[in-house]
Amino acid sequence: MMTPHALSVDGLSIRLGTSLVVNDVSLTLGHGESLGIVGESGCGKSTLLKCIAGIHDTWSGTIEAFGRRLVARRTFADRRMLQIVFQDPAAALNPAHTVDRILREPLIIHRVDRQDKRIADVLDAVGLPRSIRFRFPGQISGGQRQRLCIARALLVGPQVLLLDEPTSSLDVSIQAELLNLLADLRVDRQISYLLISHDLAVVAQLCERIAVMASGKIVGCTTREELRGGAKEESYRRLLLPFSRD
Repeated sequence: MMTPHALSVDGLSIRLGTSLVVNDVSLTLGHGESLGIVGESGCGKSTLLKCIAGIHDTWSGTIEAFGRRLVARRTFADRRMLQIVFQDPAAALNPAHTVDRILREPLIIHRVDRQDKRIADVLDAVGLPRSIRFRFPGQISGGQRQRLCIARALLVGPQVLLLDEPTSSLDVSIQAELLNLLADLRVDRQISYLLISHDLAVVAQLCERIAVMASGKIVGCTTREELRGGAKEESYRRLLLPFSRD
C-alpha cells in the first residue's frame, strides 16, 4: 500500500470577490520533502499558501494532508498538522505580548502540557537565548522575531510547515542563517516544507523541487539539480531566470 503524500492539492481554484486568483493548481509534497513555488508578486502564490493553511475558505478542488481530506473549516488536529510562518514577523507578532506569552498561547489553545519546558526547548531549537523570554517583539532584532515565528509554529508539532517568503524582510547575512536553520530543522524533525518566494536563489537553496507560478497557474516544474546542471531546455530556463533577478 502506498504511503499518502504529506500534502496533495488537486484542481485547486480560489476566488477573492469576483477574481479568480488561483486557477486549477495541483501539486504534491512528499514526507520530509521541501517544495518551492517561485513567482512574481501578484501571481497568486501567497493566496495559495493561505488557502492550504485554512485562512481562505472560498475555494474549490481537493486538499489532503497525509491522506486526510481537508475542508474549509479545520479541526484542531488539522491545524496542528499544518502550520504557517508569515513573511513579515513584525505584523505576525502582537507587540503588546511578551515572547513567553506569544509562545504559550498556542500551547494553551491546543491544551499541550509541560508548557515551560516546551517553551525553553523551542527557544533552544531555533537558536534564541532564553533571556529574551520576557521581552517584547520590539525589543529583539528582525532576525530574532522571525526565529520566534518559526518557534511558535513548531510548538504544536506540525508535520508540514508552510513558509510565506520567510527571509524576504531580512538582510542577506541574516537570510543565510535563517535558511540554514530551516534546513537543519527539517532534517532533525522530519518536517515537510512548502515554501513560496519571488527569489529563485532562496528556493533553490532550501528545496529539492521547484514549481513556477504565473497568473494563478503552475506553468512549469524543475528540480534543484536540473536547474544547477542546465539539463532543462533553454526556453524553460528563460522562464525561470527573470525571478532570480528580483
